[in-house]
Amino acid sequence: MKRAFSAMIVAWLIVLQMPLLAQTWEMEKSDETFTAPQGKSIDIVIDIDVGEVVLEPADSPNEIRVEMRYTEDEFKKDIRFDERRNHLKIQLDSKKWKKWRSYNTNDDAQAKVIISLPYDVEIFLTVKISAGDIDLELGGLTIKEFDFTNFAGEVRVAFSEPNKIVMDMLDISVKVGESNFISLGNARFKRADINSGIGETEVDFSGKLVQGSRAKVDLDIGEVTVILPENFGVRAHIGGGLSFLSSKNIDYGLRKRGSAYINDVYQSDETALLVKITPGLGELNVHME
Repeated sequence: MKRAFSAMIVAWLIVLQMPLLAQTWEMEKSDETFTAPQGKSIDIVIDIDVGEVVLEPADSPNEIRVEMRYTEDEFKKDIRFDERRNHLKIQLDSKKWKKWRSYNTNDDAQAKVIISLPYDVEIFLTVKISAGDIDLELGGLTIKEFDFTNFAGEVRVAFSEPNKIVMDMLDISVKVGESNFISLGNARFKRADINSGIGETEVDFSGKLVQGSRAKVDLDIGEVTVILPENFGVRAHIGGGLSFLSSKNIDYGLRKRGSAYINDVYQSDETALLVKITPGLGELNVHME
């Protein structure tokens, strides 16, 4: 089953875009920089129809840089910064309802967006991408809330370094494709809600977790791997949903206590990660690392 769903989606998208490959595209380029006031929080809303999207930490403590390269005839750019409200909206819309056919993962992709985020400004971050190749590196930033939605494509969300503040809410929803969520413990979330639709998914909770953090992982169809920390207290509930239709492989480092699983360093709910995993149709692997 491994990578089967992702391969199917990629193949389908390639077939749908083939009539477009012979065309010559005129590309539009833009590069804009905004300064966020330090000492205040900023709302950043990113809404992209389709394409390659990269988020990364900036070298600047308070500058936001937005680089875009897109097919002028097919897309409409709309970037607005409301300085009074400290609200930045970054939007790239398909002019025609052709999201599935416009998606292209090679070097001639019709849309590519690179956004560099400041590391010393508190951010309320909302990202919605309909389809594409998505790479979000959010380590070392100052994110208060993070809301991410993707409908189709290949997704990587990583916190390679700890978030500078405790995050109130981490909300991730993906529908179709291959998804990797790396070092989510470094997000330092109080609450996390992760929903996976159809495809292959890895959810890695390693990193500097906050004591008493809570997470829900809801799964629909596919192969899912959940990685839990072995050096941080964990109490996991696994069941509900389509659990009876799923194949489960649970690490020997988790032992059953009542209706839950705990690891060797678990002491109390107040100091542990409490995670509820609702399996779907497919295979669930729970590992300790």
